[in-house]
Amino acid sequence: MNNLDAILEIAIGLILTWLILSVATMEVQDLFSKWFDKRAQFLEKSILEMFQGDQNYVDLFYSQPVIKALVPKDRSGQPKKTLLRKAKKPDYIPNAAFAEAVFEMFVDLGTEKDKLAEATVSLERILGKIDTIIKENEDLGYFVRRLLPNLDSKKSVSNLPEAHDKVIEFKTNAESWFDTSMKRASFWYKENAKNLAFVIGLVIAAAFNIDSIQITEQLWREPTLRQSLVAQAQVASVNTGADSVAELETYYQDLQLPVGWDASKLPPTPLDWTTKIIGFLISGLAAMQGAPFWFEILKNLLKFKGGSKKESESPPPPATPPATPPVAASKLEAVG
Repeated sequence: MNNLDAILEIAIGLILTWLILSVATMEVQDLFSKWFDKRAQFLEKSILEMFQGDQNYVDLFYSQPVIKALVPKDRSGQPKKTLLRKAKKPDYIPNAAFAEAVFEMFVDLGTEKDKLAEATVSLERILGKIDTIIKENEDLGYFVRRLLPNLDSKKSVSNLPEAHDKVIEFKTNAESWFDTSMKRASFWYKENAKNLAFVIGLVIAAAFNIDSIQITEQLWREPTLRQSLVAQAQVASVNTGADSVAELETYYQDLQLPVGWDASKLPPTPLDWTTKIIGFLISGLAAMQGAPFWFEILKNLLKFKGGSKKESESPPPPATPPATPPVAASKLEAVG
């Protein structure tokens, strides 16, 4: 076997190792997010930023019926609790629900109490409320004012065509505002999730001695182990690996990978410990990328290995053409 094949097999074995670690990391991260309601906390923080840091309006927003209906409930119909015994909040809000809640917060304040049955909206009251918001929080008032542009008159609009158009315009603008903000929030959530995955992956690597440098060295020394891992990788699926941290060491041992701590094999020198820590950091960075990332790379490497193996095989020799059958002597005599 040439060095290129060996390097390719080492890469496949190492990526399979990282794939398994990433699956366990994602499992722990999902549990962490579920226990501490991290998605809902990040969503609330994003809405606080949308309302320009005004917690009073955030509390008013979450008190709207359309938002309270999204709160996760237990079997008794009560809001679920986090690990810290706090009531859970929605971890996902549709654009339409956000627009409806904001409409209830701002536009309904412009509805005359004695005219609710007629659904007559007083633009004067809406503009007065927006002026109040601007005085309290100029930045928030600016965004609210943009949701209902061209409100310069102090007249009442009936619900028959004009008020209906204004409601649609308000909700459309609110949905667009929320959608733009959530796209930006989604980017930052993914970045934070990656940082958390690195920490979790690093802790798991240190706890189970998943040293990428040590694994690479052992794969280089043992061709049989490399070939065994390649065979395992060929049947891998996106859920390859341990479904929990408790199964992680057993799964690696089944693959005969050098993981787990052995008191008789601890690094003897500070330099060896430094190398091991670097190996843990590499493992943590690998876990940070996520299982789908490594699964795609693993599939591509296996395809490349399969293609290069076929190319390296010698083509079969061309078939020998059959000999010309001899002509019978009687036929020669007939021709003569």
